[in-house]
Amino acid sequence: MAELTTVQKHVDPTRVLEIEQALLRIPSSAFEEQAIADHLAERMADIGLDVTMMEVPHPFDPASKSRQPVGRLSGTGGRPSLMLNGHMDPGVEMPGWSVDPYGAKFEDGWIWGMGAHDDKGGLAAAFCGLEAVLKSGTKLKGDVLLCPVVAHKLGGAGTRALLKSGVRADLCINMEHSNNTIANVCVGIVMVRIRVEAPELFFRYSAEAKAQYWNPIEQLCDVIRRIGPSLDPIPEGSWMTFTPHPELPGFPTHTFDTFHKEHYYQKNLTGLHSRQAELLLQFRTVPGQTLQSVTEDLTRLLEGIKRDHPAFNYSFELPAKGTENGWCQDPMSCPSDHALVTTLAEGQTRASGTPASVGGWGRLGNVGDGNIIASLAIPTVQYGPGDIRIYREWPTADERVFLFDLVTAARAVAHATVTLCG
Repeated sequence: MAELTTVQKHVDPTRVLEIEQALLRIPSSAFEEQAIADHLAERMADIGLDVTMMEVPHPFDPASKSRQPVGRLSGTGGRPSLMLNGHMDPGVEMPGWSVDPYGAKFEDGWIWGMGAHDDKGGLAAAFCGLEAVLKSGTKLKGDVLLCPVVAHKLGGAGTRALLKSGVRADLCINMEHSNNTIANVCVGIVMVRIRVEAPELFFRYSAEAKAQYWNPIEQLCDVIRRIGPSLDPIPEGSWMTFTPHPELPGFPTHTFDTFHKEHYYQKNLTGLHSRQAELLLQFRTVPGQTLQSVTEDLTRLLEGIKRDHPAFNYSFELPAKGTENGWCQDPMSCPSDHALVTTLAEGQTRASGTPASVGGWGRLGNVGDGNIIASLAIPTVQYGPGDIRIYREWPTADERVFLFDLVTAARAVAHATVTLCG
């Protein structure tokens, strides 16, 4: 197996541990990232990056604001620019920890903490990888941007604000946990809200009224029945139009998220009229599927119910209002022979001592801010330390990451940065 490159040798495991533990000890829930943003801005400036701080308004509450640093290492020109993107808010915050979630415990090679791999581990690896480039004295031609962002949990609000402000790069590594596999293919996500309605009938009614009545709960139950059970793969050739992707087995699929129905005898909790019921669901889509294709598929399914049951009275929103700037992201795909993929894979191979894995496996079913960046035709991969398959189920408490994997990721990023931008 090939030896470490010169730049990779400048990644110090002790330094990686220090950076990761410092990040874990700073609570940073979505739109409460100010302290960790300031910490990272100071760290980035200390190693020689030009740092600017960007204020980000809450997507649903403009009075609430957070901030995110943008660090730039300017090159001399003539080579592609590279963005290293990762979110500062933990992807999962849950009770039930057996250790202090902000204690950054290090034991038997594992670092424990809220966001250990989702995404603070990725940020620590990106920072240390870029620091290794600087320590090696390598002069880059392409710019490198280190972009720790806010509010991944609000549909990538920080990355959306970053791109809206005009920050761009030619290439991007989104430092999402992938078990250090190079995820050049990822599913997309679209949220759908379906609302049905029926006249309110009591137990005395005319035959004419009954003929025009179908209970709203029963209407939505038929929608659920025809779409199929949550998390089951949607069969090819059934109601949804798509071409299966070999790297995304089991997709497209879906899950039903919320179901609401009010009654005039009960306290109203949703604002819906008692004649109405509402279903919110999400689809995880494969490359080739679009908002238009999903809209056409869903319209065809619902119109089929209408033909069978004339009393079916529906409307739907796609993407659901309140989520169109949040959980609505296109699938992403970057060719496996693209230089971004091959150089990162070479860096991973050298750093780990084992052949790199390229494909959808490491992010199977997950979306990340990389989807948002890739939608602007910026070649993007999702790559980072940490594997959710070590847990019995995910999300869960007791998040942890192996230090060796953090160091490996930092070395892979260092190698890719020098190769792509040097």
